[in-house]
Amino acid sequence: MPLKPVKRGYKVWCLADSETGFVIRFEVYTGKTTEKAQDDHTLGEKVVLNLCSHANLDPWMVVAFDNSFTSVHLAQELYSQQLYSVDTVRSHRKGLPAMLKSKSKLKQGEYLFQTNGPVSAVKLMDNKEVTMLSTCCYPKETTEVKRCAKDGTQIVIPCPLVVSKYNLIMGGVDRFDQLRERYAVSRSFATIKWWHRILYWLIDLAIVNAFIMFQVNKTDSSTVRPDQLRFRLLLARQLTKGYERKPKRGRPVSFLANKRTVPDDVRLA
Repeated sequence: MPLKPVKRGYKVWCLADSETGFVIRFEVYTGKTTEKAQDDHTLGEKVVLNLCSHANLDPWMVVAFDNSFTSVHLAQELYSQQLYSVDTVRSHRKGLPAMLKSKSKLKQGEYLFQTNGPVSAVKLMDNKEVTMLSTCCYPKETTEVKRCAKDGTQIVIPCPLVVSKYNLIMGGVDRFDQLRERYAVSRSFATIKWWHRILYWLIDLAIVNAFIMFQVNKTDSSTVRPDQLRFRLLLARQLTKGYERKPKRGRPVSFLANKRTVPDDVRLA
C-alpha cells in the first residue's frame, strides 16, 4: 500500500456494527488465488458477499462500504439477497450511467440522479463531486446539512437523503480500529514474524469485542462503566487469578529490608 505510512503489512476485511464498532465477521486477505473463479465477481464483490452471506444479517438491513468495493452488479446482488446497500462509487466503474462519468457544472447543493430498477445513481456537488450508488433511499428525498462558506459563515444546503444515510452508518470498522489501536497488544511485543502480528490482532479483536459487549449489556446504572484501559486491567487480573507467584519466605533482601511496600489495594487501584 504505497500511500500508507507503513507500506507493508497484512490486510483484514471486516464487517462491523455501525454504532458500536463490534466486528461481526472478518476475513484475512491471503493474496490472489491461482484458481479461476467460477463466477465473474471482482475481489471487492467477493469480499462483501462472503462477509454478508455468513453473518446471518436480518432481512433488509443496510450495508455500507467504500468505493473500493462498489459496483452496480454488487448492489443488485445484495438487493436480490434482501439487503439494502449505500456506498460511494468510482465514476469509471462498469455499468454506471453517463451522468456520473461526464463533467457537469453543478453548484454546491445541486445534484443529479438516475435509477435502474432498485439501484439509484446520485451525483452531488458538495465541496467537490460526490458519486454514490444506493438501493435503500429514493433519490428525490432530501435533507439539509450545514456547510461553511468561503467567508466563514454557516450556510444550509439541500442534500440527498442517501448521502446523509451513508454518513450516518459508515465508519463501523473505523470505530473498531480506534478502540484497538489505543491499547494494542503489539505495542509491547516487537516482532518481525507475520503470524505474531495476526495473533496479536486476534487478541485485540477478542478484547475489544468483549469490551463493546460489556458496555452494551451493562444494565446497572448505579455503577460507573469502566473505560477500556480499566476493562483490560480487570480482564488481565481475572485471567491471571490463581497463577500469581507466591511470595518467598524468610528475610527480604538487603536493599528492600528498610523499604515500605505499597498495599495491593492501592498499588492495583
